[in-house]
Amino acid sequence: MPPARKTKTKLSRKELQQLKEYGELDPLSSITEEKSLDDVISKALGRSGYGRFTGKLGKGKSTKANKGAPKRSTRPDAYSRLLSSLSAAGSLPVGRDPVVSDDEDDAIEDMEETEDGSEAVNEDEQMHSAADSDKEYNVDEVDSDELDSEAEQGNSSDTEDGPKEMYEAFDYMEKHYADDNSEKMHKKLAAATGKEYRQSITEDSVLGPVVTYDLAGEKAKPVNPRPLKQKLVKPAHKLNKSSEFSEFQHKLFNWLDQYRDVVYSGRSHSNGDELTTAYAIHAMNHVMKAKDLERKNNAKLAKAHAAGNDVGELRDRGFTRPRVLIVLPFRNSAFRLIEKLLTLASAGKEKNFTRFAKEYGPDEDEERRHNANKRKPEDFKSTFAGNIDDAFRIGLQLHYNKSVKLYADFYRADIIVASPIGLRMTTGAQSGDRKDFDFLSSIEMVIVDQCDVLMMQNWDHLVHLFEHMNLMPKKDHGCDFSRIRLWQLDGMAKYRRQTILLSQYMTPEMQALFNHHCSSIEGKVRIKPAYAGAVNDVVAKVSQVFKRVSVRKLASANDDRFGHFVDQTLSDIEKDQKHLLIFVSSYFDFVRIRNTCKDRGYIFAAISEYSTKSEAMRARIKLYEGELQFILYSERAHFYHRYPIKGIHHLVFYSLPDHPHFYSELVNLMLTHNNDVSADQLSCTAFYTKFDQLKLERIVGSKLVTQLASSERSQFTFA
Repeated sequence: MPPARKTKTKLSRKELQQLKEYGELDPLSSITEEKSLDDVISKALGRSGYGRFTGKLGKGKSTKANKGAPKRSTRPDAYSRLLSSLSAAGSLPVGRDPVVSDDEDDAIEDMEETEDGSEAVNEDEQMHSAADSDKEYNVDEVDSDELDSEAEQGNSSDTEDGPKEMYEAFDYMEKHYADDNSEKMHKKLAAATGKEYRQSITEDSVLGPVVTYDLAGEKAKPVNPRPLKQKLVKPAHKLNKSSEFSEFQHKLFNWLDQYRDVVYSGRSHSNGDELTTAYAIHAMNHVMKAKDLERKNNAKLAKAHAAGNDVGELRDRGFTRPRVLIVLPFRNSAFRLIEKLLTLASAGKEKNFTRFAKEYGPDEDEERRHNANKRKPEDFKSTFAGNIDDAFRIGLQLHYNKSVKLYADFYRADIIVASPIGLRMTTGAQSGDRKDFDFLSSIEMVIVDQCDVLMMQNWDHLVHLFEHMNLMPKKDHGCDFSRIRLWQLDGMAKYRRQTILLSQYMTPEMQALFNHHCSSIEGKVRIKPAYAGAVNDVVAKVSQVFKRVSVRKLASANDDRFGHFVDQTLSDIEKDQKHLLIFVSSYFDFVRIRNTCKDRGYIFAAISEYSTKSEAMRARIKLYEGELQFILYSERAHFYHRYPIKGIHHLVFYSLPDHPHFYSELVNLMLTHNNDVSADQLSCTAFYTKFDQLKLERIVGSKLVTQLASSERSQFTFA
């Protein structure tokens, strides 16, 4: 190649980046309403023999300048001439399509949206800029040899004057997602398919008991001293407000970085922000590494195509673009998370940020709700602060120029943040016609945060999501099959996916999800802290009796519990007992007991999550004044409202609550307006079965759970 003529030119920052990455300017950057895409391609074709566009542009919509123009039937369009010239020149290796980057495809999409006018919004809503962009710089003596050298290096240095990255030695991501056809990999896949995990328990001074599930023959992995991309280090320090992880974040991030499936049941409102920051950094680190790998491969292909060489297979993607899925219960959690992701992306431009802040941020009634919740517990205020809409979904599209597009189409998004019901509305019902879950086919990392809150919604939506993840897509969606990883084509993506479940506590539903849908070839980790017991938080001087109900088997446990309750507890109510609160954790049991009590003619009220505030208020007043025999109270009603029920003399837990602090809260309610009642007149009874060990452990403590669950005695009293 003859040396380029050295001239003095003014180029923008975006153009400098294009020169550095590809060795030439992007012809799409010059597209305006007066210049059609066809003209730009013609210009690019006349300028060089190498094109960078693929054949998946679709049917473009006509611009204003093209309206009324005569049809050209004899002369082929510029795109066809471009492909024919490339084919004739023999510059493309056999079976290889021309290189197209995600940003070029995004630029075409944005151009078509602008021409069509379908997304015409005001300038403030379309782009929220944190700093001025496209500043002009004087460029002296641009040499083509230097550009070729930089294109070959790809992204070996993330900053212009920063040190080269040093994570390659322990880059678990590269090893985890590589196309490995060795005998060892086949053995790992066979073991993961058969769920042949070897368990071991270790005690961590910070996280507590850690149970690891390793495949046979796998050894413990060393801690990665530098797991982050170089360009992510400073934003991570800024977000974390520290130059290093806290001890809790460091311990947890070590497991996340190994791409194991992780379930952590020690989340709380006090460590929630630390936890969110840790997995936000992990998710952004994953996306940046993946995009930079594609970027490097694009540069290699571009140079090889220009020279007419074949660089072999470069497989770095899946069927669709989304890589990371983060499932959250409410919009307020999504708002806090996306703000962290924007900080980590160092986003200079945030498209549709104004709309995002309006739809996900706090509204004008936030201060009123905050004042109304001043007497609520801290965990309630933390969970329900801000927008608590549970039906949402939003895609984040990351560009190389540090801009982020919010509300991106799922098939053009890198990260999807959504709620289970929001995704269910997209994927369609079980028997509906509108089903679309191809965008879940290439998910490489799924993070489900606040599983304890999702349990108070509809857990079936989350199970439905996992059942439709990493399936073979029904359409190709314009993917380049020569770049798709082989294990994606073989339908083995679910064994490479990392699943992270975060919750305040462990439930049988979470354990089932962990057993059936977490099958990473790198192993699994279950972290469940030891519990002191919620009985230690009870300050009311009342005798607490725990009764174990004898059950035959798990399938009949609900019927056995119900029969025991009807024969013993309801018979005591018939003896003119009042001021009684019956707590039921399951809504199905709640409906069953309510219908039975109606048939028997009891004078009672039922408070569920569907009850209005006025209905709940009338029931509470009548219980306090002794006009009701009892109130039937569901766990979801207490979760969403935390009603301060007064005048409780007798408390019955038909089933133990999932949230352990609900137990102590309800027992301590017996202190309110019961000054004239002696301790002998107060009672608390809790029923449980041997299958309720997870709930029982959180209430009586890890040291006593085995005794209460398996002892010959069936009744225990805590005073």
